[in-house]
Amino acid sequence: MRTPARRSSPAHTADVVTYRLNDKMMYVPPAQSFDQAVTFARSAFESDLTGIDKSRISFSLNVLANGKHGSVGISSVAWPTIVSHLARYEIIDVHVQPEIKVSPPPSYRSCSPTEAVEKEPCSSSRPSSHHNSFDPRRFFHRMSS
Repeated sequence: MRTPARRSSPAHTADVVTYRLNDKMMYVPPAQSFDQAVTFARSAFESDLTGIDKSRISFSLNVLANGKHGSVGISSVAWPTIVSHLARYEIIDVHVQPEIKVSPPPSYRSCSPTEAVEKEPCSSSRPSSHHNSFDPRRFFHRMSS
């Protein structure tokens, strides 16, 4: 178990911190901005972070609060304040957030509200040239009937 590092005063910023990713650790200079922290992480863990969009990279610190150990994320707007209080060799965990993939909605052929209520949904495996996008009004109509 890691003992909490002694925090520096705001006037004495650490000259080196530790980034940890997947149980690998690297010393890096303290980044002055969140974007610079991402750049340093990509440089330190090139093989693990190549091709990863910067929006998926995040950081956290392990803390002891109310007698319990926990992890606290570091937002981009809080980065400058947090880094100014880090102790020398402080461990900053680097995380890669999962990629979110959004599937396009299914294609629907055009149909009247009566057809949508009385029959199965007006879907087709091949999009109609007349109307090939999801219409929430038809969906709501079917659900509220």
